[in-house]
Formats: sequence, structure tokens, C-alpha cells
Amino acid sequence: MSDKYQEFTDRLIQSFANNMRHIPKEWTISERLSEKITMDGELKPFYGSTSVIALSEQDGAKCRAIQNELFARHADMFVKLHPETFHLTIHAFSNPYSVSNDNDEIKRDMAAIEGSIRAEFREISEVYKGRTIRMKALGVSTGGGDVISIKFCPAAVRDYQIISDLFDRFERLYPLNKPYIPHVSLGYFKLKKYDSNEIESLYDTLIHLNQGAGFEIELEVNRFAYQHHYHMNDFRDVFRVDSVEV
Repeated sequence: MSDKYQEFTDRLIQSFANNMRHIPKEWTISERLSEKITMDGELKPFYGSTSVIALSEQDGAKCRAIQNELFARHADMFVKLHPETFHLTIHAFSNPYSVSNDNDEIKRDMAAIEGSIRAEFREISEVYKGRTIRMKALGVSTGGGDVISIKFCPAAVRDYQIISDLFDRFERLYPLNKPYIPHVSLGYFKLKKYDSNEIESLYDTLIHLNQGAGFEIELEVNRFAYQHHYHMNDFRDVFRVDSVEV
């Protein structure tokens, strides 16, 4: 298991380093981001389901401090996500990206798997209730053209064992076929063109912010929740590890 842990963390560290090393000359925002936000920087309805671990107040404050400094310098670039919603996603499920833009189709997709998700949560409660997962911050990066987020990796083998098991359970149930990158999102890029000066200035800020990286957060498995979301600042618990019927 230690080899798998090292392989996983090495991949996350290398991905983060590559992202920070290669500063794009032109910024490309994916077309699908327009399904989440408007041209005016407002959040659009985005219906679906996901599984996340909400941050504690103490850990949320660490991420909020980074968000505040980022937005103090570059508020004109981003749509802000509310600190009250800060979470680390374990696995997404039904949404316009994975199903379609038809909410009725999304509801049917959600209904088809929700019983299986609940059953997994019951097992997770039996195995991991009361446990915690320590995660170490690699730093803030863009991870592409749509979102700005703090990237994390498991702090130790035991932390990897738990978080990888949580992800793998739901990847088997609802395959997304994407590598898992633990992160806490801070905001979305606005739908506009960015010039090279703006991009360089942003990366200067990221380099500055990442001098303080390496801090840890501690996720409580009891707070692991299956949620429905209605837009990207509106997430509502359906059940959690500490409340699902066993």
C-alpha cells in the first residue's frame, strides 16, 4: 500500500508542478463552463448530485485567507465561491456534464443510483465512522482554464488508504474515468478573454501564495455527505456518514 501511496502523491505533486511551470500565453476557458456561470459572472442553475466532505471552521478559515488575498488582487478575473460551501469533493455523480442539460434526465439518473450510494454510505459508516483524513496543501493553481483551487495530497499512508477507498467505491458505482485530484475550489474564471499580462500577474500571485503552502487540513469522515446541488454556491445534504441509517 505504501507504494500506491507514493505513486498517488507523486502524480499529484508532478501535476501541480507542471501546472505552475507552464504559464500559458493565451487562456482557454472550456465551453462547458458557460453551463455554470453567465457572461456577467453570475451563477447559473446547475442541478445534480455529488459527494463531499465539508471543511471544519478552522480549516475553512485557512482556505478563506488564501481566497481573500487572491480576490484582493484579481477579483475582476473570478466568480467567487462562498467560503461557507468550502468542501473537498470525493466523487461527483449526476449533473449536466455527466448526463445532459435536461433536469428530468438528471433526476432519473440520480434516482437510479441513489439507493446504491446510500448502501455504500452505510458500509462507510460501519468501517470509518469517527475517523479523520489529514490532507497536505500543495498550493493554489488553476488546474486548467475554468477553476482556481487549492490542491491537496494525503498526508500519510493511512490517509491515502481512506480517501482512495472512498473514491474507488463510487468510481466503481458511477465511473467518471478521470484521475482523482483532491482540491478545494475557490472560484471560477469569468467568461472573458485574458491577456498575457493578466495571466503573468495571476501566476506571480500564485507563486507568492504558495510560499505558505504545506499547511494541513483534517477531514472528518462523519461529515462525508451525499448532496444535491442547485448551483455552485447551493449544496444541500441528503445524508451523511454520521446520519445515514445503518
